[in-house]
Amino acid sequence: MSVRVIVFPARLRLARMAVVVAALAAIAGCGGPPGGTAKAAAADDDAEERPAPVVATTVKTGPIEARLSAASTIEAERMVTVHAESTGRIVDLSFEEGDEIKAGALLGRIRSDLQSSGLDRASTQLEKTRADLENLERLFAQKAVSRQELDTARLAHKQAQLDVGDRRRDVRNTKIAAPLGGTITQRFVNEGAFVTNGAQVATIVDFDTLVARVYVPERELDRIAVGQAADVVGKAAAFRRGTGTLARIAPVVDAQTGTVKVTVKLPPKLGGAKGFLPGMYAEVTLTTESRPKATLVPKPALVHDEDEVFVFVLDGDRVRRTRVEVGLVDDAHAEILAGVDVGTEIVESGHAGLKDGALIQRVDGSGSGNAVDEGKAGASVVQRDRPTGDASPGT
Repeated sequence: MSVRVIVFPARLRLARMAVVVAALAAIAGCGGPPGGTAKAAAADDDAEERPAPVVATTVKTGPIEARLSAASTIEAERMVTVHAESTGRIVDLSFEEGDEIKAGALLGRIRSDLQSSGLDRASTQLEKTRADLENLERLFAQKAVSRQELDTARLAHKQAQLDVGDRRRDVRNTKIAAPLGGTITQRFVNEGAFVTNGAQVATIVDFDTLVARVYVPERELDRIAVGQAADVVGKAAAFRRGTGTLARIAPVVDAQTGTVKVTVKLPPKLGGAKGFLPGMYAEVTLTTESRPKATLVPKPALVHDEDEVFVFVLDGDRVRRTRVEVGLVDDAHAEILAGVDVGTEIVESGHAGLKDGALIQRVDGSGSGNAVDEGKAGASVVQRDRPTGDASPGT
């Protein structure tokens, strides 16, 4: 069998290849892979605006107080450490820690043999100088002695009187007395111990004079006054709490810290074993300002942008970013001085990333949409009145 080989001219081959390429391109444009169409549809879906879930609340009226808190250590203004004022051995101690005593009460005695002997010698010398002075005064009247001898005798008698007074004081100092009334909080010596002049014997605290000293910023100085109430709460012993009174405000400002020292006095009923004790760590809270009828919003509703504060006001199914002026602030609420009125609906939580004019969907505290019409964003408001400060799942 013979084979015939036909050779086409080069120009004809190029023309046929062009027709094939054009056909393939038409096929790709009309019936390409299905994946290309799906990607285009997904891009169109992403371009649609999706509503942001938010929890709505209403601007209300209520009371609010501005409070200033500072840490302090409880002190007793009348607290003293009793020291021995003589040297010797303690022969009697009539107190124990926890005893309540009155001012001037005898706490103990120091052996006074040495001091008594000194008083006897001084008394003997005083009698001798008195007799010598009387004798010289008679002789001076008779002009038998000079004025100088008489003056010397008078001086010796005066010194003997002073010496007797000193020795009497030494004897008195062997008795350890309480300089003030209060409670014995610490005893440093035991009966039979030898003490020297200046040795510590006991500490006495008057629990009716407990105070807490705190330092407040000078900008708050005009908002506090002597006589106002102050809440005092123990930090470690939290069950110890009560109300004190602002007793004193320091007349100077600390230039380094910019603070003013304030002294809060605790009532006597708050002191003692069942109350506050000196050295306890406590928190003192002063109410610096109060508004009985303020325009209030929950603190989580505030959006801070540098030095300005905003809230998102609900406008149908969208929000408006509105600047507000904030007054007093407490743990849960903030006072609004300008920007929104009572009854205005605002976003309480869910405003993270929210922009002015954004589309929103109002949900309840659990994050679920309105059961009446979930398919339509913003169909109706589902509000949640809850204590401000709790974490919101919608945020």
